[in-house]
Amino acid sequence: MRRYGPSVLILSIFLAFACAGHAESASVKYGVVNIQRVLQTSKGGRTASSSLERERKRLQSTIQKRRDDLAQIANKVRDLQLEIDQKSAIWRQEEKERKAFELRSQRREFTREQDNLRRLVRESERDLQDRRRIATEKVLKEVRVIVEEIGKKEELDVIVDNASGGVLFVNPRVDLTERVIKLYDQKKK
Repeated sequence: MRRYGPSVLILSIFLAFACAGHAESASVKYGVVNIQRVLQTSKGGRTASSSLERERKRLQSTIQKRRDDLAQIANKVRDLQLEIDQKSAIWRQEEKERKAFELRSQRREFTREQDNLRRLVRESERDLQDRRRIATEKVLKEVRVIVEEIGKKEELDVIVDNASGGVLFVNPRVDLTERVIKLYDQKKK
């Protein structure tokens, strides 16, 4: 059902308004907008997109630097472990203990930095998603005003987003909500 959801929704809306139009014997005028294309090609959409891309690159650069730092720590741990494996037989007990303590400390630092990197990646992804959502909502809010202006100016009854199947504008003249509520309430008495 999910795959056909938007198509079924659009068809249902058109049928509902066609029936409403028949009942009132007035023609219903429709309009279609591809909001996805508006977001991708409008100046506001491109500005938001380029701003998000700059932020994404900045975050990737920060994450890559942290990964490089983590790789250096991993190399130190590996080198120290190799040194211990090769030379521990000739060291005195104090030297063995000192090197073992140093290895544990470096491993803890590696684990701590690894956890910090994971946290940074998660937070960066979440931050970028939030920024994308906020930028998209801002552009959509501005676009919705324009869609309503066009709908009123051209006396359209319904404007549908053909990408998602959502209704962007409905002329109150063809809105059946109040009538449905009234009839439903009457039947529930």
